[in-house]
Amino acid sequence: MQQFLALAKDSLRESMDRKIFWVMTALSVLVAAGMFCFAFEPGRVVVLFGAWEFETAEFTSAGSVQSSRIAGLAVHIIWDLMLGFVGVTLALVATAGFLPAFMERGAIEVVLSKPMARWKVFLAKYLGSMVFILAQATLFVVLTYMVIGFRWRVWLPGYLLTIPLSVILFSYLYCVSALVAVWSRSTVAAALMSFGAWVGFFGVQTTADLFDLYPSWQEQTVACNAIRAARWIVPKTQDITYLAARWVGAGASSEVVPDGEGEDAELVRRAGALEEERMEINPVHTLGSSLLFEAVIVLLAIWKFSRTDY
Repeated sequence: MQQFLALAKDSLRESMDRKIFWVMTALSVLVAAGMFCFAFEPGRVVVLFGAWEFETAEFTSAGSVQSSRIAGLAVHIIWDLMLGFVGVTLALVATAGFLPAFMERGAIEVVLSKPMARWKVFLAKYLGSMVFILAQATLFVVLTYMVIGFRWRVWLPGYLLTIPLSVILFSYLYCVSALVAVWSRSTVAAALMSFGAWVGFFGVQTTADLFDLYPSWQEQTVACNAIRAARWIVPKTQDITYLAARWVGAGASSEVVPDGEGEDAELVRRAGALEEERMEINPVHTLGSSLLFEAVIVLLAIWKFSRTDY
């Protein structure tokens, strides 16, 4: 157990030695500072501590339900950008080289010479890499949570749940990076394939949503069933966004989209209904099926790592 923890700590130290770690830390502080420059008061929004003021009827009173939903929507957008896109992208780039560097000759022999099973060695490095995104997510969420509460005067306890959601989203993609790293020992290949997997997962989910959005597409029974089966199998990265919005208490994006006219109005209505349906998704179903996929990929990586001669 001590050796396992030592390897995990080594991964944390390795991540902190990388410039990207401190770049992400600086970004978190800058975003929190930017949010602190805004204040939402009854009937108005104050920017830069009074430099500009904008009247609005949305914030009728501090801490109201309407204020919470608007703040929740703003926080959801910020989280989706900083942790869901920028954060995961930088984390994948930063951690893609962990396993290839670890498997270089002269480094891995020292670890494998110790009385420790190879699967434990791999899991220690794998879980140690998760500490990177955990540290960044915790810093970002805690900083912005305090700003939202003390500066905006809106407390969103569910926002703290985005910390584990960020780690889970990263793990969906990092398992692919780890598998490719074990097979190729290439940092570039691991990074590119993890991004390719992200695009693939997104494409499958988006296509499945389009089948639900356009009823006429469902006449293609074979294609419809195939894409729905694929959506169940692959990690549901988009569902993480819906879960975050739901637990933060954010309003649906359809609430701020114009209704349109004619066919456009019907399309907007169906899109809004689909978004509301996705936000009510069972977290056990979406997280369980996605983590099952990840477990299969990790087992393949462990199998390859255990059978490779170093």
